[in-house]
Amino acid sequence: MPITRRHLLTACGAAGASLLLPAAPVLAAPQGAAPDDWLGWFRAHPRDVAVVLDDGRGGRVAHRPHEPQPLASAVKVVHLAGYELAGLDPEERVRVGDWERYYLPLDGGAHPAALAELGIPATNGMTADDPNHEVRLDDLVAAMIRHSDNAAADYLRHRLGETPLRAAAARCGWPDAPAPWVLGDMLRLVLGRPVSVERYLRDPQLQLEVIGRFPDIPATYQGQVPWARTTWRGTAAGLHKTHRAIAGGRFPRARAHLEAGRQLPDGVAGIGLKGGSLAGVLTLGCAVRWADGRVGSAAVLVQEVDEERFAAVGELFDLVLRALLEQAALREFQVVLS
Repeated sequence: MPITRRHLLTACGAAGASLLLPAAPVLAAPQGAAPDDWLGWFRAHPRDVAVVLDDGRGGRVAHRPHEPQPLASAVKVVHLAGYELAGLDPEERVRVGDWERYYLPLDGGAHPAALAELGIPATNGMTADDPNHEVRLDDLVAAMIRHSDNAAADYLRHRLGETPLRAAAARCGWPDAPAPWVLGDMLRLVLGRPVSVERYLRDPQLQLEVIGRFPDIPATYQGQVPWARTTWRGTAAGLHKTHRAIAGGRFPRARAHLEAGRQLPDGVAGIGLKGGSLAGVLTLGCAVRWADGRVGSAAVLVQEVDEERFAAVGELFDLVLRALLEQAALREFQVVLS
């Protein structure tokens, strides 16, 4: 029987369902934990933290802003900006099968969650029953931001190419932004060596090798940390500039995607964010727009995070947003990272 997309993904899922990487950071904080636990971690691990915070009223923190660190899914803001710069039609119809060409079940359930939200049946729990089902391009982009769908990011990487993605980031002040194939690094995790995405997509023998190697993926958090250290990297300064530019109106459609579904405090017109996670890595880029036109923005990259601290990701996000909303919280960052 010839190999098909469906056979490949079903086999991969059966072999590796327990080996999924950490999902995008949406976990709740541990019971009884306090936000300043992260400030203590920053104090103890200053070389594993890169931060830029600007509250838009003169308060600023910059710690290792130009030191590259793993970006995880925070990099998808580059794909988002590239989508808008390219002027693609948001109503364009995309075959789910074309989207899922770039899918491996190593995304913490992001793609199945995206399918479920779009009402697309997926009997095997991973891929659409009907690969010819069509979705709006803008819904695919929303899945990339809301659920951190890796396949959606790589579909855009394929459609746009590297140069337009980098051009979009450069317009935001990040000229050396990465424009990665997420699938490429995932294949390296599975195979233990680099292979091109293009070759994987057209080579049935390589696809079969991927199936066979799924049981060899490190099954523990600590086992995946060495690989995560070597994934696509960027700077807090570049990520910060990109979110600030988008919040300021450089790419209005991108801003709408980042801000969708947020609950807003009084006086705030929008909160946009995109986080990311890999084993040992947590990242966040975000911006706050006030009704009076002021913009606050932040980028926080942390690495070498142990598994227990990783579970406090919700606290980290709360702490960063609080630093943009409250001057006292920003001062705590300034003290710890001075």
